Amino acid sequence: MIDHLDFKLKLFLLASPFCLGLVGLAIDLRIACSREYKIMTSALQRSDCLNFATRLWGERSISSKIFVISMISSELMSPASRIRRGSLDAQDYLQFPKQLKRKIIISAWLNITGFTWLMLNGYIL
Repeated sequence: MIDHLDFKLKLFLLASPFCLGLVGLAIDLRIACSREYKIMTSALQRSDCLNFATRLWGERSISSKIFVISMISSELMSPASRIRRGSLDAQDYLQFPKQLKRKIIISAWLNITGFTWLMLNGYIL
């Protein structure tokens, strides 16, 4: 469909979503393997979302911790609707560490952007 584009541009369009996704995954991996994971779980003790995520995925392996972080990121990205639904406690959200919240949200957006870009590339290329 886009055969007339330069090879370097095609390579950029193909490699960029993988890079974005890997950076997002690296941020999640760093959180899962550090004390920030314990900080996250202790900050969300009153919220049902943490209990649900840990029951669903567990906390034994690194991959299960990454899945828990991904579920928590969806809660932190749309807090107003999650507080209304009751899965996120308002006090937990307000007291959640701002640096950690920023890392989790940036990681989620990198993963979302990388996945969306990859799907668009599959359609275009």
